[in-house]
Amino acid sequence: MPTVPLAVVTDSERFGAAADIVIPPLNGLPIGVVQKVFLDHYTPFKETLFIDSDCIVTRPFPDELEQIRSFDFTPAIETVTPADGEDEYIDNLPATLRSIGASSFPKFNGGVYFFREGNLSKSIFTVARDIHANYRQYGIKAFDNSGPGEETVFALALAKLGVDRLYHDGGRLMRTPTGLKGRIHIEPLGGGCSFERFDGVVSPAICHFAGPYLLRPEYRLAAYSLAHQMPVHSIDLSVRLLAQIHTMAGSIRKYINDKIRGARKRLGYQAVR
Repeated sequence: MPTVPLAVVTDSERFGAAADIVIPPLNGLPIGVVQKVFLDHYTPFKETLFIDSDCIVTRPFPDELEQIRSFDFTPAIETVTPADGEDEYIDNLPATLRSIGASSFPKFNGGVYFFREGNLSKSIFTVARDIHANYRQYGIKAFDNSGPGEETVFALALAKLGVDRLYHDGGRLMRTPTGLKGRIHIEPLGGGCSFERFDGVVSPAICHFAGPYLLRPEYRLAAYSLAHQMPVHSIDLSVRLLAQIHTMAGSIRKYINDKIRGARKRLGYQAVR
């Protein structure tokens, strides 16, 4: 989609050639998803479609872009949790919703956000930053070293402000392979992607390789495809085998690191006690 201007937020000079505008990170912000709560400070545009850095765009999406532009602020909404429901990142969702006067909780993945400069998006970012700064008062669990996940604070901000008109993309704009069944079929040079997950088969333009899915061989093959301008189905067998080896090695490293972190947390807890 060469007519759509691209800005990249990065501290790496490698990405300069890939973007129309390169934006340095804000001073004083920790590394983590808290960065997304300041997207309004980063963007040089009046209308912004944010795409997370672990996403791969696999085909043009002009129809989806036109649809999402009818909103002032929206993620790609997947479902809505009722007031008596639960959320893995909130200790007591009903109590939290009562505290902000909300009756439901929108659920989505933060791989994309669209927002337009204006009063509504300004209010959402302001409330989201306040919730993030005081997240323990809302019973929100930490997501990473920078605090809670931005999905949770944006969702609570939307609920608090009564914003329930949100973009349901039907799995066409962006999805993560959550609950993946089988392989991810991906051709990032315009061929799109598709995969089966817990809620059925989806064919999004943007595949969000969030968390452990970055270790998938499909991610490495898609990166190779983009770097060498070669369709995935044409990649040599030796490269495919190497991607599998890297995936296995990365999974082993992650397992060991998780065990080490868990042991350190337990030791720290025992020391406090």
